[in-house]
Amino acid sequence: MSTSVYYGKKGAATGHEINIGIVPTRTKKSKTRVKFDNWMVNEGPKTFFTIFWVLLQIGYFAQSYYSLQTATNLTFFRSVIGQGLPMARGAANVINLNCALLLFTVCRNLISMVRTTFLNRLVPFDKNITFHIFIAWCIVFWTYVHVIAHYFNYYNVERVLGSHMTAIELAFVSGPGLTGQVISVAFFLMVTSAVEAVRRKYFEIFWFTHHLFVIFFGGLLMHGSFCFIKADAPTNPNIKVDLCRGGPQFWKWWVASAVAYLVERIVREWRGRRKTYISKVVQHPSKVVEVQIKKPSCTTRAGQYIFISCPEIALYEWHPFTLTSSPNEDFISIHIRVVGDWTTAFAQRLGCRFGGKEEAGMAPPTSLPLIMIDGPFGSASEDVFDFEASILVGAGIGVTPFASILKTIWFRMNNPNGSMVKLRKVYFIWVCRDKDAFEWFQDLLMTLEEENIAGFLEIHSYLTGGLKIDEVKNIIVNDEEGVADAITGLRSPTYFGRPNWDQIFKGIRSAHRGADIGVFFCGPKILSGALHRACNKWTEATENGTRFFYGKENF
Repeated sequence: MSTSVYYGKKGAATGHEINIGIVPTRTKKSKTRVKFDNWMVNEGPKTFFTIFWVLLQIGYFAQSYYSLQTATNLTFFRSVIGQGLPMARGAANVINLNCALLLFTVCRNLISMVRTTFLNRLVPFDKNITFHIFIAWCIVFWTYVHVIAHYFNYYNVERVLGSHMTAIELAFVSGPGLTGQVISVAFFLMVTSAVEAVRRKYFEIFWFTHHLFVIFFGGLLMHGSFCFIKADAPTNPNIKVDLCRGGPQFWKWWVASAVAYLVERIVREWRGRRKTYISKVVQHPSKVVEVQIKKPSCTTRAGQYIFISCPEIALYEWHPFTLTSSPNEDFISIHIRVVGDWTTAFAQRLGCRFGGKEEAGMAPPTSLPLIMIDGPFGSASEDVFDFEASILVGAGIGVTPFASILKTIWFRMNNPNGSMVKLRKVYFIWVCRDKDAFEWFQDLLMTLEEENIAGFLEIHSYLTGGLKIDEVKNIIVNDEEGVADAITGLRSPTYFGRPNWDQIFKGIRSAHRGADIGVFFCGPKILSGALHRACNKWTEATENGTRFFYGKENF
């Protein structure tokens, strides 16, 4: 069953149509089941998946430890190194398990495909980068266990057997020791350069250092081939025994993800050579550059993101940016905040000039650089249209994913296709420190306000930065003279200070009883945490209660 609603400006009947669905009443459940279901909204999937993965590692380590401790063909080696054998090999097996999935988590094309299937309800694919980081820290832990155990093993081999190699030589010169050190150093550099403080400020360092994964995986492929742990020699010389117990095992775990990642990289290179070009460049305030690109031969959806490479700036660097264009437009656009070395060089090559606190204006180049595009890829923001109401929260340049969504809403308002549209209300909240940032999408927001159908869209702007005395005076004068807000030019007012999330969520919950509401955010981690907590707090553990589903952009 559906209802067709016709609205225009000031309630006048027009040809605009939004076909909305009736929200079904949920079946009656026990209070405990309702609480559980509401906990599952934001915390359940990731919590269960994390617990499952931790227990799987512990269980696999315990099984490996017991198997090696009781193996009848390792009696001699256990007598030499004792508990170090099952500790080292058990940890190595768990490292293999983690490495089996590590590359899958960065196969963006594969993830974009599976997140559109029913599997997305069971596995939080939008948390792929979070899971990638979690796996990396698991590898760090088990590597620590593995390395410490082997240091004791090398000591015991020298002490008991009087080997021709000392413990230090076994650790740093022998085949397994040397490859182990190379693996550890490569992984240490990858992890330390990937912490958020380094990744955000020095993306190039993170990008190039992360390509040490070639050395990391190459070392792992060789590490187990030196047969350090040997099985007992048979008492009967006529019986043939594999003293190396099957040889290296890592490749068996890694090959599937390696093939998937290889295909991913091939697809990236192939798609990066699709014919396209930069058609327009706009320099915005607050060091933001809008780049419009001729749409390549691909299909985009609102809320997606792409990777861009400019060979003229850096041949092998790819940087992610969310699309700010609608799928209905004949071009794709991105908004770039000029903060790092690559973005600064790219903006300068496009002819943008930023000087001090004042914008220096454009200096159009004689030609625009060639670029390569990989994508588009799916993100949490794609699910905006799957809810009865959605809250879009952008902080600073984090507003970019929602520009595409808002444009798509505008196209649907003006070009309805008669298909079922579940979304009935959108709350757009933009938090900015700099008042000039509101100019980035001012025209779009003003157009949406003019054609707002039955209050379909609510815009809330928050200015958290300070103002100069003359700016305050101008705002007071302009507010007294017109109905438009003096800062944004919109009919909706600008609020000063940070949003009161409790007040906002309480009001929205009252307006949408029994509805499922999507909350989508792009911006800093601190604000993300506040929104996540608000979603959990204001999700009702009652029959037919309002539920807030939280989604955050992850690159």
